[in-house]
Amino acid sequence: MKIHSLFILKKTGVCIYYRNFTNDFENIQVNLITPFFSAIFSFSENVISKKTPEVLEMREFRFVFKVQRDFIFTILADSSASLIFINSSLNSIANEFLDMYPDASKIKDYEQIENPKFDNVVDSIITGEDESSMSKTFYTRVIDIFETLMLEDEIIGAAILTTKGNVMYTSLPNEILLNSLKELEIRFMVGSLTLERENIYVLETGQKVFSKIIDIPWKLDPLLVVVLYGSTVPLGMAEVNLDKIANRIRNII
Repeated sequence: MKIHSLFILKKTGVCIYYRNFTNDFENIQVNLITPFFSAIFSFSENVISKKTPEVLEMREFRFVFKVQRDFIFTILADSSASLIFINSSLNSIANEFLDMYPDASKIKDYEQIENPKFDNVVDSIITGEDESSMSKTFYTRVIDIFETLMLEDEIIGAAILTTKGNVMYTSLPNEILLNSLKELEIRFMVGSLTLERENIYVLETGQKVFSKIIDIPWKLDPLLVVVLYGSTVPLGMAEVNLDKIANRIRNII
């Protein structure tokens, strides 16, 4: 679920900023990638009369695009990475960039932007480290709740996700976490991110996955809590337990 790279291009197709976040693409040839983008944009506009595509899937990877003013912002990520988180990150990065560089005409086509301040902003957005100190303390206490419950064998694993698709903590198997991210995307598409309703499904092993959107009074966005219970835990007991966990999280100050 990695985000690998960020590209910022002028609409002419020239890449003026590139940042890599993983070792998977550390040897990527930017001057070979950007003509590929230009060809896609040209084909979309001139051949099929469509705007720049928002998402381009290529096997296990996806390119996600955002066009704003005279620039094209692009993230390369795993196909399993949350589109909600990627789009939220692109919006934040685009806004920060345009605040620093409001006039595209002042950026030469051959110029490669080197700006440590902007690098730090990008890194904090991609890693989710732009959370306030109050939020960090909150998540630390949520993690303590989950880890205590696991030590007491009340739950097998858990996760907490922001409704922007950022995974703040997980001890879930990867497949269950991916399903939870897909649930977030479905909730986003149908406009139910603010509804505190539960989602329940039982695995072939008999283990039970409960998830619930909960609203934290002092946070702007609600959170998705996912809990994995053992096969011997009755559904009713798991549901009651989830409500107790949700109340404990809501009451964290």
